[in-house]
Amino acid sequence: MRSTAILLIVLLAAPPTAAEDPARLRAIIIDMAQHFVQERYMTGALEGHYHIEFDVAQLHPQPDPGYWAVVGGFVSDQNTPNEYVAAIRQVCKDYRKVECWRLEKLALNREIVFERGQPL
Repeated sequence: MRSTAILLIVLLAAPPTAAEDPARLRAIIIDMAQHFVQERYMTGALEGHYHIEFDVAQLHPQPDPGYWAVVGGFVSDQNTPNEYVAAIRQVCKDYRKVECWRLEKLALNREIVFERGQPL
């Protein structure tokens, strides 16, 4: 959790021109998806896991602008390998703020654990 907080602080300190850099925007999108995965994994039905290490993630842009699917893996504090698919949407201009992102759907280990319930 501490590493996520540090990462978000670094992202918030980035200059506004970072959005113009596709690699930087890609990294922010993946970081936000991983933030939501960690948040749901640690406070949802699987509460009790206190540490997550993420693997390399793949970004899959969707036809709807401001909407992405992020696919990746992680290991929990019990060294259990997991996989996730997070569908996230940017909901306001300041991409550097967590509040400007919304988790739409989340699947952990091929099971949907969160669904906003609105059409994507």
